[in-house]
Amino acid sequence: MPLQHKLTRIEKVLDYIHEHLDESIHVASLAEKSCWSRWQFQRVFGEATGLTVAQYIREIRLSKAAELLLSSPKRHIDIAILCGFDSEISFSRAFKNMFNCTPREYRLRGKRQGLRTPLQYRTEKTLAGDKPKAFTQIRIESRDAFQLNGVHGWIHGPFSSTPDFIERVPQLWKTIDTKNEYFAPTAQPIGIIDTHYHPQNPDQMCYWAGYLGQPKNTYDTIDVPSQEYAVIPVHGKVAAVEQAVEWFIHRWLPESDYDGISGYELEVYDPHYDPKSSQSYMEYWLPIKPR
Repeated sequence: MPLQHKLTRIEKVLDYIHEHLDESIHVASLAEKSCWSRWQFQRVFGEATGLTVAQYIREIRLSKAAELLLSSPKRHIDIAILCGFDSEISFSRAFKNMFNCTPREYRLRGKRQGLRTPLQYRTEKTLAGDKPKAFTQIRIESRDAFQLNGVHGWIHGPFSSTPDFIERVPQLWKTIDTKNEYFAPTAQPIGIIDTHYHPQNPDQMCYWAGYLGQPKNTYDTIDVPSQEYAVIPVHGKVAAVEQAVEWFIHRWLPESDYDGISGYELEVYDPHYDPKSSQSYMEYWLPIKPR
């Protein structure tokens, strides 16, 4: 069967799931709608998404519940029923397993953290050796204010008429890595892109490279305020980051319930991230606000 036909079948199943979250949904019935056997459907779904069917349904239901806790005055039992749970007890137990707090604590905290959005199919060119999942799931997270010590410089981004970030960003990381005696081997590297408008550099953005939790020493410091983000998982070589951000801006954001805002975009890297490895993983965090 052609790959596109498989993905179209999965999209139809996903649409059904999203439209029936308040009802009982069984893997066997989803398999019937997909025209695969139960075993085949679970295998194809896992290969395309990286998730089990049951895991995906549970996370989407609980994410919808978390959003309702923050955006509506509905009672917990009403939210539980709207999201497919048959009792407040089972809802609270599942909610705590996913978010590490009770629904009441989540509502009182008032921050979107750990929300999963519906899977979306991504059409993009892939690099040799990369095997990304066909569907991408964006998380919604709130991050507290933090301070980063590092080096910075002005760059022309991917949407500039004269982009130079491919050359400039590695130069900044090379600068800080030559002084890495100040940084622990397991320290988490973070890139920060200041997308605010700067009159002195109207066509550029300021890029920061640094490691979390390290002393200032001879480095400059940037303070990043608390902010809500859409988090994009990026698998593969460093070129995949540009593709992910482009997809986010042109495809995901316009169809979502959020607006992008100017602020500080984050590149959160695994401590052992290798920009040339197809096995690497990082996350791109983009500032948003509910629409």
